[in-house]
Amino acid sequence: MASYDIIIKSGRVWDGGEDEEYKLVDIGISGEKIADMGNLRDAAAPLVIDASEKYVTPGFIDITNHSDTHLTMFQYPELESLILQGVTTIIGGNCGASLAPLGNPDAINAIRKWADPSHISVGWATMQEYLKNAENLHLAVNYGTFVGYGTLRRGVIGDDIKLLSQAERERMKFLLKNAMEEGAFGLSLGLSYGHERISSTEELIEVASVLAETGGIIKLHLRSEGKELIAAVNEAVRLARETGVAVQISHFKVIGKKAWLQMTRAVELIDGADSSGVKIAFDVSPYATTGSLLYLLIPVWARRGGFKDLFHRLDDKAERARIIAEIKEYTLHYDRILVTAAKYPDVVGKTLAEAAESSLLSPEEALLEIVKANEGQVSIVGKTVSQKNMHRLVMHQNSVIASDGESYSMDASRSGNLTHPRSFGAYAHFWHSFVMRPGNLKPPAAVLKMSSGPAAILGLKDRGRLMKGNFADIAIFDPISFCDRATYKNPYRYAIGMEWVLVNGKVAVENGKYVGIRAGKVLKKS
Repeated sequence: MASYDIIIKSGRVWDGGEDEEYKLVDIGISGEKIADMGNLRDAAAPLVIDASEKYVTPGFIDITNHSDTHLTMFQYPELESLILQGVTTIIGGNCGASLAPLGNPDAINAIRKWADPSHISVGWATMQEYLKNAENLHLAVNYGTFVGYGTLRRGVIGDDIKLLSQAERERMKFLLKNAMEEGAFGLSLGLSYGHERISSTEELIEVASVLAETGGIIKLHLRSEGKELIAAVNEAVRLARETGVAVQISHFKVIGKKAWLQMTRAVELIDGADSSGVKIAFDVSPYATTGSLLYLLIPVWARRGGFKDLFHRLDDKAERARIIAEIKEYTLHYDRILVTAAKYPDVVGKTLAEAAESSLLSPEEALLEIVKANEGQVSIVGKTVSQKNMHRLVMHQNSVIASDGESYSMDASRSGNLTHPRSFGAYAHFWHSFVMRPGNLKPPAAVLKMSSGPAAILGLKDRGRLMKGNFADIAIFDPISFCDRATYKNPYRYAIGMEWVLVNGKVAVENGKYVGIRAGKVLKKS
């Protein structure tokens, strides 16, 4: 009689492939891996999970996650908000910022717009040293990282915002090559942020071309997600074409009603490039809202030089008037912009309209004062995305799903800050909204977008599919009851319906409850 550590019996198995029907097979797990799949009626195991009427799928892979750069994985290594949705792997280092490599000690300040790096002990410089430190966190899910372009830049030129000399480009390439050889999954760009926005496309192409030798992908936060979207997508296509490296656009969306009509043309550009052999695709967070930073609503020219120069301009009467005049031209809906986190949380939970009214200021003045008073560390949620556009991107054949969020436990609610509900509900929300409602995705396509699709993009050969020999990262859930409960005003609510989650063959969620097992591994690009 065959013997395993765990047997999952009688489940409806969607293995992450394209088969249109589920498989009624049992899964035998030995150690960290799937040992067998089939009829295991005569086999034995200390733990037998009855998955009757439940869906059994690969664990979900979150390719755009910010638990590292927001430092939440250091505070909440259990990552409960994610694992209770079935997420078993997260990839960090997104949007141009990573925690390694640190070309100089100040390079860690690339994350300062999101979190205060003094809250952790930074005892590393190289990617290898950092990943060893990450192993010591004993995370509940698997973790890998990209190299942030902004982190590389700060490691070479500090806080200067300037074009790079050839010698500085060579230093960037050296740091990137070493980090890739030490296990990073690619290079991430955050081209809407000050330290990277000045970078020319030629500079990006030269530095990113290192990946043509080392492997890996370019992960791209577009230079513009608004009125300059088409130019930004053209830049993404050019990066892919001229480097020969696959480009993955992060959290693809169009912000602002005046720009919504550009979505059709942007998708046509991506599809056209893809059909011509250029490797380019995108991931989507399934919400018609954005989670962003308040200071990004300030005109680009006013943000040049970083927060120090911005605050100096705000103190200049003439420049402040010019900034306010330009913000007014954006025709922002201040009643749709909610402050979710700030260094001083007295404004958290208020819309910009409410904050302006309570302070007896115009909305534009209130925006600037909030940014300055909180030293730029202000997060917002904005209802600025078209539901129709978001639906189209989710349904696109080449898109995959990502949270664009970070991990928390329920203890985070004590901070006084809020978070975007995607951190607690992205995958459950996607399933409930795009699979269970008629006329949307069928289960195999949805499972692929959450598991084998991201795995293929990252080059993870032994995760993302339920196959003999693969690591046993597995989600078991009730397809009807699996849904999100997090809201914008009350985001700290776990998803429901996810009954069992296994990470590397260990049970982390049992009967809908996280059991405290932290069996995640640090993943490296092979």
